[in-house]
Amino acid sequence: MAFKKYNLTPEVEAKVKWDREHMVHWVMPIGMNSGFMMDHADGISWYDSEGFQVFDGSSQLMCVNLGYRQDYMAEIANAAAEQMKKLPFATNFWGFTNEATVAAGQELLKIMPEGLECFWFTPGGGESIETALAMARWYWKLQGTQKYKIVSLENSYHGMYFGSASATKVGRGHFTNGMSPMVPGFLTAPDYYCYRCPLGHTYPSCGIECAKQIERIIQIEDKDTVAAVLLEVEHGTAGCIPSPPEYLPMVREICDRNEVSLIIDEVMTGFGRCSENGNSFACQITGVRPDFMTMAKGITSAYLPMGAVATTREIMDGLEGHVTSGATYSTHPVSCAVSAKVLEIYRRDNIFEHAAKMGRYMKAQLHERLVESTPLVEHVSGNGMLLGLEVVKDRTTKEAYPHESRKMFRLQERALDKGLYVRVCDQSWAPGNRIMWCPPLVTTETEVDAMIDILIETFKDELAAEYAEGIRI
Repeated sequence: MAFKKYNLTPEVEAKVKWDREHMVHWVMPIGMNSGFMMDHADGISWYDSEGFQVFDGSSQLMCVNLGYRQDYMAEIANAAAEQMKKLPFATNFWGFTNEATVAAGQELLKIMPEGLECFWFTPGGGESIETALAMARWYWKLQGTQKYKIVSLENSYHGMYFGSASATKVGRGHFTNGMSPMVPGFLTAPDYYCYRCPLGHTYPSCGIECAKQIERIIQIEDKDTVAAVLLEVEHGTAGCIPSPPEYLPMVREICDRNEVSLIIDEVMTGFGRCSENGNSFACQITGVRPDFMTMAKGITSAYLPMGAVATTREIMDGLEGHVTSGATYSTHPVSCAVSAKVLEIYRRDNIFEHAAKMGRYMKAQLHERLVESTPLVEHVSGNGMLLGLEVVKDRTTKEAYPHESRKMFRLQERALDKGLYVRVCDQSWAPGNRIMWCPPLVTTETEVDAMIDILIETFKDELAAEYAEGIRI
């Protein structure tokens, strides 16, 4: 990533240099940083140390659902401050509880899919996945079985702890090779990337073969050894790739037939991010209820770290009497107070309904204004405000730009220089070359238009560069 708008002041440059020499940044080669410093935020934008405005086209990590509106930040900061003055920390161990934890749980219950009514709170998304994996295995062993295997999907992302990383398949090994060997008992099924189907089929005549492959794996492995299927309704880190509408109901039926728990990872897709009709979670689009559902990110609009796992009363009853342990910061009261306030705002201000409206507007505008204006974008797909743009060299053949071209990072740099941040992925570690278009849920039509203006100019500049370089004749 490069940022060329302004020269840093000597003071800021010294801090950036110190950061580069002493701090490790995830998804960045160790010993490097972006070369600039984020300073403050307002609306749906953040600003660098020199005051340059950057539209947050990806809600950073698809997590800042409420953006940076001053009224929301003040309201939530007040909730955090009041809790810190009252009870800054309270352990969840040994049955201790507190008002903030109960309030967060009660607010969360109001937006849950029916039947998911029991919760574990965690410090974040990876910890939520770890908890769900552990509880699924514990549940089946407490029922007298030897079920322990976990099936996850190609190109999935579930976190980078040893359990969650063993279920994570995006990255072509980049994220896990250095950690190997991984945890045993994790199996991989083909994913649902219809545009570049891993099975070579064409949707919808395929009959959703990718879902059927999950059942074949369960049968080959013996269903009496398989504890759970873990999946995203829409791949996030792999490029905002949605599953076809038939997929999740089919997987639910497969799990039921084989007595296998279904864990749905809604860490990125939850809390209105995939709202199509005001729904809170992506699984509600097709009416499927999982046995375990993992959450984080939007549960606090990322203002403080927090995650959660939800399950059914039946599973909770099956775990009754079991004793396990968790993280020190599970149910941290300040995070819980923030979560309760954020969840209240979502309902009070109809944020999910607004997100559904903006999602439809964004998809239509991206199709009409971008896909039709450049040969570099083949299509836009996704649910709600979790959209992905497929970038291709040739629409007819689906030829993708090779990693060596650095096409996706060039596009990201051009957009950033113009005042728009978007996440990208390329085929060196993801299934395709894609731009992730996921601004805060409070984004307005005017702001959508302004961001698309920048993206159009970005593609125009990149296309002109291709002609100038003789790549495109």
